[in-house]
Amino acid sequence: MAAAAICVEDEAACAAAECAGIGNLDLAAAGAGAGGKRSVYLMDCAPVWGCASTRGRSTEMEDACAAAPRFADVPVRLLASRRDLDRLGLDADTLRLPAHLFGVFDGHGGAEVASYCRERLQVLLRQELRLLSKDLGETSEADMKEHWDELFTRCFQRLDDEVSGQASRLVGGVQETRPVAAENVGSTAVVAVVCSSHVVVANCGDSRVVLCRGKEPLELSIDHKVSFFVAKLEL
Repeated sequence: MAAAAICVEDEAACAAAECAGIGNLDLAAAGAGAGGKRSVYLMDCAPVWGCASTRGRSTEMEDACAAAPRFADVPVRLLASRRDLDRLGLDADTLRLPAHLFGVFDGHGGAEVASYCRERLQVLLRQELRLLSKDLGETSEADMKEHWDELFTRCFQRLDDEVSGQASRLVGGVQETRPVAAENVGSTAVVAVVCSSHVVVANCGDSRVVLCRGKEPLELSIDHKVSFFVAKLEL
């Protein structure tokens, strides 16, 4: 069994997301940096990261890791309300935070789908962020979570359509509509968008995001397994 993992260290992040949502913001922590002089929203630094993978007993490495520092800028209104930003003396209309994308794709049946996801997901996510930014109005905390949920859903659906051949994709400069690989080849996907103030995560399948604070692990994603959905139906 092949395995891949990516490790990100981001001391600036002060809130976490769960299943494409965003956590409650600690305004005291967000408003003051070292010595209470600098807002965490104004920090511009890429996190330290590393990646490790092992082929295990598989005949080939089927998994892939993605790391794209500063892959996009996220409007701060997708992370905090105008009221909260006004309290911190920040411009809600113009402030954008550098975002860093990290992902793990656990392939099965072959490496084609995992490799395609590694290269393509950041492109689609950047496009969806750009489209959302154009029509972004006033946002409440519920609106923010809904925006992120819809954004990742569209992104994953577009990626799935391209992989399955239901949507055209660019191959060697030519638009083609054909599957990336055979039907028995696939991949999980788990991604984290890391900003200076928030971490937003989404997953499809049983790959996992874990936030470590000291010695305490905090799971930020929920594995998608048949048993999980059966339990939900029974409830």
